[in-house]
Parts: sequence; structure tokens; C-alpha cells
Amino acid sequence: MFYFRFLIEARLGSAALILTFLVQCTSRVENPTLPEPLAVPVQTQAPAAPKNAFVVGDQLELFVKEDSTLNGSYLVREGGYIVIPRAGRILVQGMTREEAEPKVREFLKKTQLKEASVIVERTSGAQGVNAGALGGASPQSANRILVYLTGSVPRSGAHQIVAPTARAMGVYEALLITGGLGKFAQLDKVEVFRTDSSGKRKKAVIDLRPIIKGEQDDPPIAEGDIINVPEKVFGF
Repeated sequence: MFYFRFLIEARLGSAALILTFLVQCTSRVENPTLPEPLAVPVQTQAPAAPKNAFVVGDQLELFVKEDSTLNGSYLVREGGYIVIPRAGRILVQGMTREEAEPKVREFLKKTQLKEASVIVERTSGAQGVNAGALGGASPQSANRILVYLTGSVPRSGAHQIVAPTARAMGVYEALLITGGLGKFAQLDKVEVFRTDSSGKRKKAVIDLRPIIKGEQDDPPIAEGDIINVPEKVFGF
């Protein structure tokens, strides 16, 4: 009898130890520490473009001998492209007139025409704006950062933002410049996706509420960041 009692007490003691260990392990993972926002250096200087190259805001005048309906003035939009009716987007940013002409010609031959005689000219736009409009820097020499916005924002898509020269631009600042936040934006779970040096895309979740109140610094954005602003989910 004593032997069986000893076995029962031993088993009960082992079960208690296992239960205590499981409780301790569970308490360790209930409140995991979130990783810090990605510390990736901000690219503040865009690659130097050739002199007289097209930049965002320029007006490109197009003449097509074979189809006069394509003739007209086209704005170089955010993202560095022009939009030609029935043809689509053509990237021209950073190109001179001599470089843009053959690219437009080949594009039209692939999408619209068997032959295309193309003339491209710059009429007006960002390069004609005085330097004072950007605080002393001409638009061509201004620092620009390309970011992509999605989710609960008024203007989703690619945005080329003129960045400050003396400091980094923040996530909240970039959202304000590009149109602000949507009516039902979830401020505490804004996601920033960034590609690291190995080519892997990583995610950081940012709470904008203390940033808006001035209680925390606005984390800097980097070239090519994707900023997703989730929309609040309402239960019914």
C-alpha cells in the first residue's frame, strides 16, 4: 500500500511541475515585444538627370505625322510618365528630347501605328518655375523621393515627393503632402513596407496618433517605400 501511495504522489508532483512550466511559458509570450520600425537610411538625393531632361511637371508637345489626333501637349505626371490616348503611359522622366523621341516612336509603332514620325518638344512646366517656389532650389535639382500609397488615402498610387534638403521626410508628413488620410483611416496600424539591402521586403507597423499629437518623432521614409493605411472595420 505504501508503494502505490508513493507512486501516486510522485505522479501528482510531476504533473504539478509540468503545469507550472506551461503557465510560465505562456506568460512569457502573452505580450511579445514588437520590433522597432525599420532603420533604413533615407535617400535624399535623386540621381543627377541630364541637362534639359524632362522632369515631373513639364509640358511635352508631341507631333505625329501619321496621326494628327495624337498631336498635343502632355503633362509629365507624378511617376515620370505621359499618358497618350489609346496608347497608354510612356515613361519620359530623366530623358532629353533626343532620347524621348525614339522611345515614343517605338511605343506608338507597337500600340497604334505601323510607322511613326515623331517630334517631341518641351513647351513649359517645372523647369520654367522660378527657384523661390521650392525654397531656393530648382525643381530639376530638388531632392525627390518616390513612394507608393495604398489603402484609406484620397490619392493612392505612385508619388514623387520633393523632400527637404536639411532633414529626412517622415511618414505622416508624406501622407499630408500627398492628400492626407481617408475618413475612416485606422491611424494606429499604418504599415510601411521597405526593401532591405538583400532584396527582401520587410514590414513595420506605425501608430500615427502620438506622431499627430507631437508626442513622438515622425519616422523617416525611404525611396520606394509602400505605405498602406488600413480602413477601420465596423461591426454591425
